[in-house]
Amino acid sequence: MEPVTLEADGLRLVEWEQRHMADLARIYADPLIERYLVMPLPWSGPARDRFVSLQVRHWNGGNPRWAVEEDGVLVGSMALTKSFPSEMTITYVTAPWARGRGVAQRAIRSAVDFGFAELGAQRIAWDAIVGNHASRLAAIRTGFTVEGVARHGVHQRGVSRDCWVGGILPGELRGPDDPPEHYGILKRQAGFFMAERRELETGAAGLRLRELREQDLDDLTATCADALTQRWVDLPRGYTRADADWWFGASRRRWDRGETVLFVLADESDRYCGSVELLLRAPGEAELGYYCAPWARGRGWATAAARRLCRLGFEELGLERIEWRAVVGNEASRRVAEKTGFTVEGVRRRIRHGADGRVDSWFGSLFPEELG
Repeated sequence: MEPVTLEADGLRLVEWEQRHMADLARIYADPLIERYLVMPLPWSGPARDRFVSLQVRHWNGGNPRWAVEEDGVLVGSMALTKSFPSEMTITYVTAPWARGRGVAQRAIRSAVDFGFAELGAQRIAWDAIVGNHASRLAAIRTGFTVEGVARHGVHQRGVSRDCWVGGILPGELRGPDDPPEHYGILKRQAGFFMAERRELETGAAGLRLRELREQDLDDLTATCADALTQRWVDLPRGYTRADADWWFGASRRRWDRGETVLFVLADESDRYCGSVELLLRAPGEAELGYYCAPWARGRGWATAAARRLCRLGFEELGLERIEWRAVVGNEASRRVAEKTGFTVEGVRRRIRHGADGRVDSWFGSLFPEELG
C-alpha cells in the first residue's frame, strides 16, 4: 500500500524520511527508551542506514510506519503490524522532549481509527514490558483493555521479560473528553512508578525509608524467623534465606507491576530494621502492612514509617482510603495503627492467616484528614 498521512489533533503522522534520522537517534539514546524497547541498541551502523528503506518495505506489505510530527518536529513514532487475520499490533514511542503532552494518546487514536476503518482490523493488540507505566497509561486512556501479563513474553537483548498484553475492539476507542473511570488516580500512580525510586525521610531520628537491597536479606531472614514476627505476620514457618531470596525477586516484580509500594526501615548505619508496605487494591484504596526487626523495636520507628508511607499514599498515589488489619491480640500493631490515625472498625472472624489457619483479625481504616 502507498503511505498515508494522518492528522491527529495537532500532530501529523507522516512517512519516514532521512531528515528524521538525527532526532530518531536522539530518541533511541534516551535511557528510558533503552529500558523498555526490545530493539538492539545502540542504534547505529546498518540498522540506522537501512531504516528509511525498511519503512518503505513495511508500507508495501500493508504494515504502516509513521513518523509523528508536531509543528514539523519529530515527537515520536507509530506503527501498525499485521499479526493474525483481522488483527494488528500497535507500537509507539514518544520523544523525551515531548513527554507529558498527550502525544502518544493523540497518535494512538488516529492510528487505531485508521486500522479499523481502512485496514479492516477487528482487533488491535498492544503489549509493553512490565514497568512501562507510561505506555500502559496511554493504552488505557485511549480505550485498550489490559488483559494480563505474559510471563517472559518478550526477549529484550538476550533477556526474557514479562510484558503486559491487551487489546482494543471496534467501538471502544476513547476520545479526548472520555477518560476511563479513576483515570486521575491511574495517572498519578503511573507517574510515581515511572519516576526514579528515592529515599524518604521520616522525621524520626536515625530512621529513613529506602528500597530493599540484596545486602538486607540476611537481616530480613532473621527478622522474619523471629518468634514474635512469626506469631503475628503471615509468613512461611521456619523462614530461611531461600524465602528471603524469593521475596526479594517477588517484591521487585510487584513494584514493576504497580501492585505494591515497599520500603525498608534503615538506621544510621544503613542496616535493615524492618519493612513497611502499601498493597494497592481497587483504584484509590490500599492496605498498610509493617513489621520491625527485633533490634529496632521500642523506638517508635514503625509508627514513623507508617505515617510517612500513608502520607505518600494520599499525596502521591491518589489514595482515598487505606486499610489496616492485624491478628486479634497484636497490641503493638494496633498501637502503631491508632497512633497513625486509623480507626479500628471491628473484628472479622476467622480470616486466613498462614500456618495458623483461620484466626480473628482487627480491621481499621484511615482517610487523608485523619492521618496523625
